[in-house]
Amino acid sequence: MTVQNEELLGVETLANGLTVIGQRMPGVESVAVCFHVRTGSRDEQAEIAGISHFLEHMMFKGTERRSAIDISREFERMGAEFNAFTSHESTVYYARVLGDQLPHALDVLADMMRPKLDEGEFTTEKGVIIEEIARSEDQPTHELFDHLFTNFFAPHPLGNSVLGTPTSIRDLPVEQMRAYHARRYSPNNMALGIAGNFSWDTLLPLVEKQTASWQQQDAPRPSQPFTPTPKTGAEVKPKLQQEHVAIATAAPPQESDDSWAADLLSAILGDSTGSRLYWEVAQKGLADSIETGYYGYEGVGLFATYFSASPERAPEVLRIVRSEMEKLQRDGVTEEELGRARVKAVSDTVISGEASHRRMFEVADLYLAKGRAMSVDEIIAAIEGVTVADVRA
Repeated sequence: MTVQNEELLGVETLANGLTVIGQRMPGVESVAVCFHVRTGSRDEQAEIAGISHFLEHMMFKGTERRSAIDISREFERMGAEFNAFTSHESTVYYARVLGDQLPHALDVLADMMRPKLDEGEFTTEKGVIIEEIARSEDQPTHELFDHLFTNFFAPHPLGNSVLGTPTSIRDLPVEQMRAYHARRYSPNNMALGIAGNFSWDTLLPLVEKQTASWQQQDAPRPSQPFTPTPKTGAEVKPKLQQEHVAIATAAPPQESDDSWAADLLSAILGDSTGSRLYWEVAQKGLADSIETGYYGYEGVGLFATYFSASPERAPEVLRIVRSEMEKLQRDGVTEEELGRARVKAVSDTVISGEASHRRMFEVADLYLAKGRAMSVDEIIAAIEGVTVADVRA
């Protein structure tokens, strides 16, 4: 086992292939734990679009040992915060409890990872998912980013919608979901992330016992090349009062050392306070909101700048965004700008490191992205090591 004693940070791969990544946080009473499954919409084909998110819902619908009500009530009796989410590359199930409740929380989460997938529950939940898709179409920001990813990445699978389509959900047979679960939820395609009040000596035997029956399966993620090409798209929504606009450009993948510079560059351009676009657009009242984000994925990444503004002001805002992007490309950033971005990033890292649930996500995400566990000090060093030349590269 690899443990950094000063940070109490550790990584262990069990015999069944499950990787455990965690950090003990002395003085913290809570503990946060998650199962991070390396599967999402990029692992789907058109005929099963949305299956990863649909399966996330079904994981709460009961196992051979617990009903859906049992799962909810047991978490409630622990006083747990618990939830799950699905993205393009991952599905994550998590809970945060007081330290003495960790064995119970782990037992419930591990049990959930082997769901019953009852056909009646499956059929009922189809209607819930289709309603969720319909609601998302009434949320302009969600729909905009769905279109943005499709236009930017297609035909790369990162262009797949996380929710899928009403047709793909309606036509999906339960047997296909069972096969997808058996293939993608193998322990060698999963990681357990944990941070807070726990003991390594107690944790590892507990996880080994609860996952002893899990069998390894081949769960490859095909590598598909991606070359961005210029594309535009628009959709008219007569009921909306504002124009919602997003612009995407290529960025480094999550595993690249350049991802640290990419994150700082996005903050310099479009952070919600103090960035170039904040002063040129938001502070002048030209848009209701404007922000730039860096999105790193396996093998590829993108910068996305989003704003909402009145139809009268949207063309001016778009002109300013393009102008600021051209200035960045031509002139780079200043030492002062980079220094401010570093301070913000370091501050966020330190604050995250003091909260068990945020640190849990951080240790798991970074391990899966970079292939190694990173202490808070190592993250800070990576941020502070970014130079003006790195940002401009």
